[in-house]
Amino acid sequence: MKNPIVKWVIYILGAAVAFSLASAGGIFFLLTRLDMRGEVERIVESATHRDLTITGDVGVSFYPVIGIRADDASLANVPGGRAPALASVKTISLGVEILPLVLRRDVIVRRLVLTDPRIALEIDAAGEPNWSFERRPPGQPSPPSAPPVNQAPPPQQQPQQAQRQFTLREVVIDNGEISYFDARKNGGWSVADVDMKTSVQSLDAPIDIAGSLNYAGQNVELDVTAAAPRAILSGAKTRISATIGSELLEASFDGELATETGDYAGDVEATGPNLRRVIGWLVAPIEAGYGLEAFSVTGKIATGDREVSFENAAFHVDQIAGRGDFVLREFRNKPYVSGRLEVFDVDLNPYLAAATRPSANREAIAEAAAAPARVVDVTAPPTETPFDFAGLKAINADLEITTGPLKIHRIQAQRTLMSLVINDGYLASTIHRVDMYGGSGRGRLEFDARLPEVRIVQELVADGVEARGFLSDAFGYDKLEGRTELNLNVRMNGQNQSSLIRSLDGRATFELRSGVLHGVDLGGVATTIRRALNNDLVSPNARTQLTGMSASFAIADGVMGTENISFNTPDLQLRGLGVIDLPQRTMDVRVVPQRAVLAIPFRVSGPWGAFRYESDVQGRARRELEPRVRAIRAASR
Repeated sequence: MKNPIVKWVIYILGAAVAFSLASAGGIFFLLTRLDMRGEVERIVESATHRDLTITGDVGVSFYPVIGIRADDASLANVPGGRAPALASVKTISLGVEILPLVLRRDVIVRRLVLTDPRIALEIDAAGEPNWSFERRPPGQPSPPSAPPVNQAPPPQQQPQQAQRQFTLREVVIDNGEISYFDARKNGGWSVADVDMKTSVQSLDAPIDIAGSLNYAGQNVELDVTAAAPRAILSGAKTRISATIGSELLEASFDGELATETGDYAGDVEATGPNLRRVIGWLVAPIEAGYGLEAFSVTGKIATGDREVSFENAAFHVDQIAGRGDFVLREFRNKPYVSGRLEVFDVDLNPYLAAATRPSANREAIAEAAAAPARVVDVTAPPTETPFDFAGLKAINADLEITTGPLKIHRIQAQRTLMSLVINDGYLASTIHRVDMYGGSGRGRLEFDARLPEVRIVQELVADGVEARGFLSDAFGYDKLEGRTELNLNVRMNGQNQSSLIRSLDGRATFELRSGVLHGVDLGGVATTIRRALNNDLVSPNARTQLTGMSASFAIADGVMGTENISFNTPDLQLRGLGVIDLPQRTMDVRVVPQRAVLAIPFRVSGPWGAFRYESDVQGRARRELEPRVRAIRAASR
C-alpha cells in the first residue's frame, strides 16, 4: 500500500534536519580555516559517520551576514544501501549572524537553504533506517561525536575555551525530491517538487514545517508540527499534528508517529469531493462503476503492516452515512476493506442504475434511481440490455454490515444484518436477518461476475411479509393481499435480464394465511363459469376473500410448474395445477373446486393481463398440464 501523506512530511523533515544540522556543526571550523572544503567534509563525516563529498565551489560572503555557499554536495548512504547517497544537494546556502560570532564565537545560522536536494530514505531488511547516524558497521569504533545543536561540549573536551552555541533558526528546501523504500515490505514511494520551510530551535523543542509537494500527480499543501525532532533522527516515537490540503483531500491529524517504521496512530478528519479518486491515488485504482464520490470521515486511524485501520469512525459517502471499525489495505492490486459497519440509510439504486446503463450521464442515472426498475417486472417484457458488473471487480471486501432502511430496485427493507464477502467479482452474502414489509427473513446470496455470464444463487426464507407490497415492488403484481410465508431457492445465469429469466432454476413455496385476491371472484367463477366468460366476475373491482392460499413450484429454464395450488375461501376449497412461463409471460392453470354443489373445473390461461377463463369438465387441461409439470419437476435442480 502506498504510504499516506503524513509519513512523507516526517521523513522529509528528518532527512533535511539531519543533513542541515550536520552541516551547521562545521560552520565555526569552516570560517576559521583556509581549506574550507576539507574542513566541512571532515566535520560532517565526524558527526554522521558518512562520507561527505563536495565537488563544486565553496565560498564566503561577509555582508550583511556572513554567508557560506557550497555546490554539488552529497552525503553517502549506509553500506549496502540501494541509492549511492543518502542526500545530494546542488547548492547549500546559509547565513550566519555576525555579532554573536564576533563577541561570543556563537554560530547562529539564520537561514539554511537546500536547493535541488535529492534525498533517498531507506529501511533495510533488519528494520534499520539509513537516516539514523548512530548506526556503524560492526567492529568500527565510535568516532568522536559532534556537539549537538544548542549544547556546548563537555568542559573536559575544551577546558581552555568558552562554550560555543550552535543554533539553526530556519531551513528551506527548494525543489526537492524525496524517495522512500522499505526492504521489509519491498515497497516504497517518491515525492517531487518539495518546497518546505521550517525552524529548528532545539532538537528537544517542537519543530514546525510548512510547504508543498507533489505526490502521484497531485499537489499537496502541508502544515506539520513535530514535538521532538531528536526522535525523528533516532527512529523513536514523537507526537505530531498535521493539516493536509489538495484538490482531492482536506485532512487533519493529531497523534503519534513511529519514525523508524513510518506507522502512526491518532485522531483524523478528512473530506473530499471524490472518494473513488482518493482510493485510486493512495491505494489502487477503481476503474468502473458509479458513486463513491463526496465523502467525509472522522475517527481514530492507525497504520501498520501495509494497512490503514479506522476505529469508531463516522463516515459519509454519497448519500450513505454510517459508522464502524474497518481496515483498508491493498490486496492483489485492489482496495480491500474488512471490518464492521453500521449504515443508517442505504439506497443502492444509483449504483445499480449505473451498472445497467454504462453510458448514462449523471442526470439520467439520478432519474433512473428515483424511479428504479423491479427485479422482474411482470408488466413489461424483460430487457436485453447487457449488464456491466465491472464495478464489482474493482474492490474486495469482508464485512459484517448492519443497515437501517435499505432499498434495492423497488424492494425496501427496514433493517438488515448480513455478512458480505467480495473477491475479484465474486460476491457472497449471508443475510442473518432482514426485516421487510412487516415480516422478517434470512437467506443467502451468491453473485459471480467473474465470467461474461453472471451467475446468481438466491436463498430466502421469510415469514409475516405483507404480500401486496412485496410482490408489487419486486414483480409489479399487486393483486394479492395478506401475510405470507416465502421459501425461495433459485439459480440463474446470463448477460442480461432476459437471459437470467430464461435460465432460472430451483424451487419456491408460498403460503398465505388469510387475505384477498383482487381482480377475480374465484368462487363465482367456479359456480358460474358463463359469467366469468362475460367478465362479470373478472374485473378490477372483483375480489376473492381467502382464508388461506399455498403453492409449491419447481422451476426449470424460467418455467414454474406446480401440482398443488390451493385456494381456500369461506365457501369452498379450490385445488389446482399449472405452469407459469416467465420468459413468454404466460400462465396456464387448471382449478378444481372441492366440496361445492355445481362447481365446475375451469382453466385460466393466456398472457399477463389478458387471461381467458373456460370450463374443463372433460379434463383436457389436466391431461395437457400434468406431463409438463412432471417434466419441469424432473428438470429443476
